[in-house]
Amino acid sequence: MPSPRPQAWQAFQQAEALASVTEAPVTLVADAGRPDGGPAELADWLGRPLSNHLELARPSRPSRPPLAGVRFRRNLAKCRSRGAVLLARDPRVVSSEASRPWQAVLMEWHVRPRRDLRVHRRALVRSSLHLTPSQGIADDLCRSGVDPHRIVLLPNACGLSRDAARRRVTSASDRQRPVLAMGLHRRSGIDLALSAWRKDATLPDLIVAGRDQGSVRFAAWSRAIEDDPRLAGRVHLLGPCWGRRREELLERVGLWLTLYPEDDVTRRSLCPLQVVDAVGSGLPVVATDLPSTRFAVGDGLVTFVAPDDVDSLVEGIHRSLAGPRPSEQQVVGRPRWEDRAHRLVELVGERLEGKLP
Repeated sequence: MPSPRPQAWQAFQQAEALASVTEAPVTLVADAGRPDGGPAELADWLGRPLSNHLELARPSRPSRPPLAGVRFRRNLAKCRSRGAVLLARDPRVVSSEASRPWQAVLMEWHVRPRRDLRVHRRALVRSSLHLTPSQGIADDLCRSGVDPHRIVLLPNACGLSRDAARRRVTSASDRQRPVLAMGLHRRSGIDLALSAWRKDATLPDLIVAGRDQGSVRFAAWSRAIEDDPRLAGRVHLLGPCWGRRREELLERVGLWLTLYPEDDVTRRSLCPLQVVDAVGSGLPVVATDLPSTRFAVGDGLVTFVAPDDVDSLVEGIHRSLAGPRPSEQQVVGRPRWEDRAHRLVELVGERLEGKLP
């Protein structure tokens, strides 16, 4: 941390939100991951100052496994207290820390629990509560024998400004504005998007924000775009875009693409942060039609397209550009991370029968 990996980004936003809504200090015990093109300072990832109640325990310099794990465990050990609650996203942490002096240990699952893995079995038994933003993972926890009273289904939240989203809703629609694709490298969505732009020359320009770790595929995509006259000048790779730059980029585009392939993980267990941000942005959204994305979207206005289908994607983009924009109520009413933090504190207090501060 900071890191563009989805779990690290989610953990940071949730920690900052918890610090902003509670009077108690919140410590983020960060890993030793490399920024990989992102800002060096945490505040720059959000584009605003951090809460005064947020404390950061982070190694002084990035390192690789196994040293990164050693440094993480040292920092975590310094935070142990019988008056503190540990919220972790790694079964290995829960498995090893549940017997330590914590008031409670909570596990937030972003991967499917597997009873064939010893560390997962121990985490399933030792965690005081099991949280997850995925309906599919919540179902898996039940099938793994976890008491339903110890399972909290808590969807991800939007990390974008409500005021900026309200302005986008009321701004005039422009079908010629570029289309935004953010983070598609993680699930090969960019390959499908490039195929759509090769197929249909009438689509507006495509802006791709983000890159793969190490920029291996990013460099290959750059060459493919430059060498293809159907894409050159129409598809633009921006690289990482965080904080204020991210909000400013949304002012320039007319549509947000969120694409994923169809497999067992994406159908049932995906925790799509990008989809939640998109439906809270004030922009029209095109998303892959999967049970996991429909759960994340809720009542948001989205044009769904078939997975891995170029024709469906092209048709869906045109339909979304020509269709209605989301309403102010749909956008502004989307929970932000502070809302999720309030709900998290409330639910945890209820489930643990008031044992938490």
